[in-house]
Amino acid sequence: MRYYPVFLDIKDKPCVVVGGGEVAFRKAESLLSAGANVSVIAPGANKEILALAKKGAIRLVKRGYKEGDLKGAFLVISATGSKEVNRAVCKDASRAGALINVVDDPELCGFIVPSIIDRGNLLIAISTSGLSPLLAKALREELEGYIGEEYGDFVEVLGAVRRKLLKNGANRVKKEGVMKELVYSPIPLWLSSGEARKINSFLKKHVGVGYTLSKLGIRLKGRKG
Repeated sequence: MRYYPVFLDIKDKPCVVVGGGEVAFRKAESLLSAGANVSVIAPGANKEILALAKKGAIRLVKRGYKEGDLKGAFLVISATGSKEVNRAVCKDASRAGALINVVDDPELCGFIVPSIIDRGNLLIAISTSGLSPLLAKALREELEGYIGEEYGDFVEVLGAVRRKLLKNGANRVKKEGVMKELVYSPIPLWLSSGEARKINSFLKKHVGVGYTLSKLGIRLKGRKG
């Protein structure tokens, strides 16, 4: 089966994780990073989930799953390790109109979770349509060696320049020309080595004097220059 790739906006949306182990914790943490309102349902929870609940990051329901728990949910992840519970969650999610992912059981999934390279606003998703998660993981690990943390900063630079060009009324031809210059520039290399002066010089030359890192509102944390 071939899946339709999509990135979801789940900010402030109710999402439910059923299960209290390590996998459930990772799923809850991932949902939280995207701004979701997360509830975890499990009779027992590991220390990481308990810590999230203690600081108010999630709502923890300390009991087994039961029908009706998914009312109002936008997205549901079942990570219980019990086929019986997972099937019940899948059935109820479908009835509630919620998106459903059952860990390690693609046949019960309305969507699958790809292997992700996370560089801030740069997210690269790799999927084998559920046929070989191990290959997806191997490809992710290989690509991570080529796409460093500097690319997260690079996306911030590109976004800030684009916003300012639009605000200043740049026409489409100028905007596309400038963005192409930046995309194929050495800026990621300079970000990696913390060479802010070189970046500023390049921006002034190819975009304009008002487009330095500081004027774009960008600070390179922990980098030189």
